[in-house]
Amino acid sequence: MAASAVLPASAQGAEEQPKDGLLLESSVFRISIDRNTGALISIINPTDTAAMSWVGGPQNAPWQPRSSLWGLGFADLGAGQLHRGRWGEPTSIRQIGNTGVVISYQLGSLLVEVDRKLVGDALEESYIFRNTGNKPISMRERGKASLAIYMPCNDHYTSATDVLENRAHAHIWTGGSSSWIAMLRMGGRAPHLGLVVTQGALDGYSIEDRDQVTLSNTRGTILVHPAIDTLQPGQSATVSWTMFWHKGWQDFFAQALRRSQQMVRIDASDWTSFPGETSTLTFQGQLGSSPALKIGDISVPLRRTSKGWQANVAAGEVGEHIATLRYGSGLATRAVLNTVPDLRTTVAARVEFIAQRQQWHKAGDPWDGAYIVFDNEADVPARWERASDRNSGRERVGMGVLLAKWLAETKSPNVEIRHSLDRYYSFVCSHLQREDGYVFDDADQPRKRLYNWPWVMQLHLAMSGLTQDAAPLRRFAATVESFYREGGVEFYPIGLPVAEGLQALNAAGMMAEHARISALFVQHGDRLMQRGTQYPASEVNYEQSIVAPAAIILLELHQATGNVKWLRGAQPHIELLELFDGQQPDHHLNGISIRHWDGYWFGKAKMWGDTFPHYWSSLNALAWDMQGRATGDRRWQPMARKTLRNNLSLFTADGRASAAFIYPTTVNGRPGYFADPYANDQDWTLVHALQLKNGGPV
Repeated sequence: MAASAVLPASAQGAEEQPKDGLLLESSVFRISIDRNTGALISIINPTDTAAMSWVGGPQNAPWQPRSSLWGLGFADLGAGQLHRGRWGEPTSIRQIGNTGVVISYQLGSLLVEVDRKLVGDALEESYIFRNTGNKPISMRERGKASLAIYMPCNDHYTSATDVLENRAHAHIWTGGSSSWIAMLRMGGRAPHLGLVVTQGALDGYSIEDRDQVTLSNTRGTILVHPAIDTLQPGQSATVSWTMFWHKGWQDFFAQALRRSQQMVRIDASDWTSFPGETSTLTFQGQLGSSPALKIGDISVPLRRTSKGWQANVAAGEVGEHIATLRYGSGLATRAVLNTVPDLRTTVAARVEFIAQRQQWHKAGDPWDGAYIVFDNEADVPARWERASDRNSGRERVGMGVLLAKWLAETKSPNVEIRHSLDRYYSFVCSHLQREDGYVFDDADQPRKRLYNWPWVMQLHLAMSGLTQDAAPLRRFAATVESFYREGGVEFYPIGLPVAEGLQALNAAGMMAEHARISALFVQHGDRLMQRGTQYPASEVNYEQSIVAPAAIILLELHQATGNVKWLRGAQPHIELLELFDGQQPDHHLNGISIRHWDGYWFGKAKMWGDTFPHYWSSLNALAWDMQGRATGDRRWQPMARKTLRNNLSLFTADGRASAAFIYPTTVNGRPGYFADPYANDQDWTLVHALQLKNGGPV
């Protein structure tokens, strides 16, 4: 997962105007348009000291194709045109002063007009599709992904220094009539850019331009899919949106509701429910006098309250439930809810499945006893896999941690599961780790990957808690000391068990080990404090699971020592971490961090693109929970609950699991919106849920 080259800040902004380009300007917007294609190549706020462009263009995203610039696109022109016609060569460009431009493209009998204008404090864009021929045009004969507009948001990971000022998280919601994008500067400093649909509808988005060169460090190019089907001769259809500057989520929603009569803000008390529970949905917007809500085909009563229109939705059967709201004059939007078995049932089924189906049994094989990837399509363990992210070690150690924690918590007498775990622990101690604590990357393969050490630490702690034996604790201490000998003090590890480890050593009376390990953890914390938010690149240049460990380690040091300096040091990381999480009305997205590479590295389909959810989002739940306990601020625990629950869609009632859900409509042209068939490394979500369950409801 190689790092990308870092562009200097001076290449990010206002100098992006090409010699043959157009410039639209107001007191709050500076817009550059490429005259050759009509594409929008930069959006800048003139008051922004960083002069950040919020869209990908030739200067700030040279890795993106010029055919994927903002406002270009394609439509289905029928079999004679192989169902694909792209607009990118204008037939006319008409500039209106320095605040407007109308660009026309002719694709056979389809006329595409793009109207851009600066109005007050907003940038308005309209895309008008007109059938100028004498035959109907089926705009989406090959499916909704065959009509698309490119919207390359500047969502890329170059370096921490660059991204915090010059890149943005793009939180996308294509919910029909109510569709929007909330972009947040990765460093959290306003102004941020918002977009809300004001006419027409969007019913999906896709990702292009992902490959093995830029790897995990770019979101790719975003395309949105207008909900336009057939155009009769002479008929036209329009999709329009307004872009505006905002100060953060609450300001974004307030402005979007004011700027668009179609906008509906949807909240739920629970996006993921357990059987027997009820979630309250709240709708805010200009809904008219008689909005109507259905869950599937069943009407659900709405009531008007001081908070907006509300409905109580029973959890219903296990599975996803689409809530469709019809409002105004022919408008419709949706929310996506989920019902899953309760946590105890989910974990019990998963533990049984791992023990019975995901353990490798072959005497003489180095993997004998390992918990490995399971192919849910072939219905067998994937022993044929050789890639490092599908091997017998690494993140898959989480399966062993889960079994040990579950057995300890439930005090289950299940002999088969205990025997399976004992075999696995023997495998780890004999094939994944040396006696001096060094952790292998795979069975008997000593390649160094520092991420692996904390997961083995957690396994030793879990086995100690289960067996009440000192030997696993001694292995834990040896693993910690090996980690720091190998350079761990400079690393941002996922799952370093600071508080749990120190508590276990103290409870066992191992005070000499406690003193040594405590000193190492404190040294690590001091290094994190010294570096601040200048995060080093890891397997990805910048990501949620670099920021989350910084916050969690410091919060755990505060928990273990009571020293308030650690709590203060965690706050900048907490603020940055919160920016990764979405607030869309969908259990896949709400409280889930932006991640977009794990399907490729860990899944059977080897798909790039947004993974909503991906289980490392549950790291945020740990951070929110510790932040709430440390500060007494009650808003954090509900956030932790939401994030954990919304990750449970990765597990099925029969104990199967998926490494990631590929959310976009398509990625590089391949159909998306599916759970990858591999059960791989997702069980850390259940480990985190068990950790939090002991301190409060999940």
